[in-house]
Amino acid sequence: MNTSDSFIYNFPINLNYSFQFLKETPNMTSLAVVEPTLQAQRESFSLPIHDATYLLVRGSVALVLGVILFMNIHGDSKVSSIPLINQAKGLDIANWGWRWRFAFYAEELLQKGMALYKDRPFKLMTDSGEIIVLPSNLVSTIGSEGRLLLRESVAEDFHAHLPGFEVFAAAARYDQLGQSVVRKRLTRSLNKITEPLSQEVSFATELRLGNGKEWKKVYIYKEILDIVARSSSRVFLGPEICRNEDWLDITKRYTSEAFIGSAILRAFPNWFRNVAHWVIPQCRNLRWMAPKAREIITPFIEERRRLRAESLAKGEEPEKFDDAIDWFEDESNGAPYDAAIAQLGLSMAAIHTTSDLLTETLLRLARRPELVEELRSEVIQELRKDGWKKTSLYNMKLLDSVIKESQRLRPISMVSMVRKAVEDVPLPTGEVIPKGHRTVVLTDQHRSAELFTNPDVFDGHRFVRQRACPESENTAHFVSTTSSSLGFGHGKHACPGRFFAANELKVILCHLLVKYDWKVGPNAPAEPEPLKYSFALQADPWAQLYLKRRDRDGLDIDAI
Repeated sequence: MNTSDSFIYNFPINLNYSFQFLKETPNMTSLAVVEPTLQAQRESFSLPIHDATYLLVRGSVALVLGVILFMNIHGDSKVSSIPLINQAKGLDIANWGWRWRFAFYAEELLQKGMALYKDRPFKLMTDSGEIIVLPSNLVSTIGSEGRLLLRESVAEDFHAHLPGFEVFAAAARYDQLGQSVVRKRLTRSLNKITEPLSQEVSFATELRLGNGKEWKKVYIYKEILDIVARSSSRVFLGPEICRNEDWLDITKRYTSEAFIGSAILRAFPNWFRNVAHWVIPQCRNLRWMAPKAREIITPFIEERRRLRAESLAKGEEPEKFDDAIDWFEDESNGAPYDAAIAQLGLSMAAIHTTSDLLTETLLRLARRPELVEELRSEVIQELRKDGWKKTSLYNMKLLDSVIKESQRLRPISMVSMVRKAVEDVPLPTGEVIPKGHRTVVLTDQHRSAELFTNPDVFDGHRFVRQRACPESENTAHFVSTTSSSLGFGHGKHACPGRFFAANELKVILCHLLVKYDWKVGPNAPAEPEPLKYSFALQADPWAQLYLKRRDRDGLDIDAI
């Protein structure tokens, strides 16, 4: 787990599965019907059956929901010179109506704020309370400001004190254990993990996509999610656990359950959340998943500790497994931590953001067969020359550019760099962020006409050209962060796992491009259309692509 900009708040949160119906009928009492949508996600294992007591309590909650929701005073406005652009009107008690409408009209509200207060902060009443929206010209200031912390916002917004939400409590640790593991161990191991990563991708692509030479239609996000879950688990946990289907199901589902459950809880006043979580279906599922994760992981942890103790007792150097189990053991330095929750958090951070961007990239490429041919030539050339060496991935400049361009046009959030002020923070613009207030930074420079030619048009070669210019060479890489590239955040809390994510994305795309032909269906839109909820932008999980297995072109990528 790592408390970083892309770890928590920039997730593709899949809320559309359960909240799409609310756009037509934005009535908070409709939350009682969220649970039926969960059944569609239950594919590989069953969850506890609701007993009569639970159903009775849930029904009671539904009856009183409309009465108590107006009492939600989370994030009440403090005295501040920063204007609130969606002030409640009339009988909109406690700004509830505006908060809920924000969930479906966030983009329009952000556009309104930018038009009214160009390069100045403004406030929004959101579905999770009041947030200060900062202009992108303050990216460097916010990135280095030590009084604006992400972990404080994580703990508050994701109910870290409640059972089932332990991953978020671990993410908010003051010793930043997860960040240390990613920065010191995962990133430094990239050279060693690329080959086993490729081996698992070989297995996963054949399992999920097959070898058929005829066109077949797939829901691409579902297939990509499974491939990424398997390949990430191979790196983090080794070959023994990475094909455990129960573990894979938990890692794929925990994120969506956690974000939906958190969003529902934020609809309640603070004082009622300690009761409501017991009957909200997603929260119940999280309480089941956490001990199930421990049941799977704990035997491996205990065996590793036993082997280490035996070796040390004999005066021998313990065997090094070079996976995330050992990394957490080493970096914790004896400090207590929940090993299973640590692994679940690491998987949660890696799998869904990578799957979302990989899906977006494939949806773009399937519409551009000429670009796919260029990419194949680049991939085959580099792999023939150096195999899976770090230099091979580095030299795939067009592939790097295509991924970065996909992220530029459709980041996973309309905002980035979520923070909470632990002290009053003066801004260069003259305003003050009051202590206790949360902030976000706009990502509007991603489509700035001052920075990009034809900013609304996908150009796969855009960052290849920028890398060829000395003045922009260092900022044109996919992993580079700037005010116009906030997909990984920026500054102190920029995602430390972005280097692994870049490698994983490239390895998987190499397999998908070399092995398969891709195309969109006859009724597909000209460009992929994201799903939107609150600040989130997500690749359409129902988007379909057609694929078929290709001939090898003289390169057997599975044998490299």
